[in-house]
Amino acid sequence: MSTFTFASIDVIPRVLQLVVGLLGLILSVKARSRGVSGLMVGAFVLMLVTTAAGIVWRFVSVNVPAWVSSGNLSADEIQLIFMGVGIPLDAVALLSWLLVAIAVAKSGHPPRHQAGFAPNTGPVNYPMGTQPGFQSPQAGYPQPGQPQSNPPTQQPPN
Repeated sequence: MSTFTFASIDVIPRVLQLVVGLLGLILSVKARSRGVSGLMVGAFVLMLVTTAAGIVWRFVSVNVPAWVSSGNLSADEIQLIFMGVGIPLDAVALLSWLLVAIAVAKSGHPPRHQAGFAPNTGPVNYPMGTQPGFQSPQAGYPQPGQPQSNPPTQQPPN
């Protein structure tokens, strides 16, 4: 078998990662439209880019014997190239998994309300009593949000 055949077999799990990552990206974009954090979308984009770059790098590295036989690169230089490509790919992959973990942790918590303001937990359109320091509403005028049963009549100007 040729080195290209081995490389093709080697990238099959990475292609499956691309498919799963694309599915995750689609689902996270749909969840984003419902107000879920954008961290998950960013994490899946990073995963897809890293996985695609890893696949490309695997096929580029098939030519390593040609690099050695050309005499232009030594074994140490080739090792430095592999390290220079491998470390950033691994760092970005780690960052994407960290973003997934943060997004999952954030999704388990209810949204926080602003400090000093209580969340609205009461029934909707419930008529409230007067607040201290404010007058009660005038008769004939409905509370805000309540339907108006008898509209006030207008008096002709004098």
